Amino acid sequence: MEKPESVLIFREVQDLRNNIFLVSVLYPALLLWYIEAYSLFFGKPAGIQNVPDLYLLALWFVFGVFFPLLFYCTKHITEVRKDGIYTRLIPLNTNFKKIPIYIVEECKIQAYEPFTGKDCTDKTNSKSANFVVILKLISGKRVIISSKNPKELHKAIMSAVASF
Repeated sequence: MEKPESVLIFREVQDLRNNIFLVSVLYPALLLWYIEAYSLFFGKPAGIQNVPDLYLLALWFVFGVFFPLLFYCTKHITEVRKDGIYTRLIPLNTNFKKIPIYIVEECKIQAYEPFTGKDCTDKTNSKSANFVVILKLISGKRVIISSKNPKELHKAIMSAVASF
């Protein structure tokens, strides 16, 4: 028998793959893969003759293997259940972060500029603005939840608030 507070209303899994982040992760990775391959076949390239092999191996592992793998596996999960809104960033968070439904005072969809951190109004249309769900909590704090389907997320939150 399923507990009523664990009933899932909405679930979304987002892959956090963006071209800007992809370039920022792959450029150092490819550079370190090149240095390691060159060192293996031809000896150390010019410019890094004084760098110990252990340091190169550690840099290759961190920036050439670990960060690209972490970037590839990172996902953001948003769930709306009858008792709250749960978010999790895999693999960095081991548990869901819960926002209880009873502390949500207001829920709305609004355009949001991610680089400046400002809300967009009708007067300031920006090409990089995204639609997000903004929650106002009873403590006065604002929580911004990004979603591919902000209308469905808003509808699910409002349904959970109405049934609480």
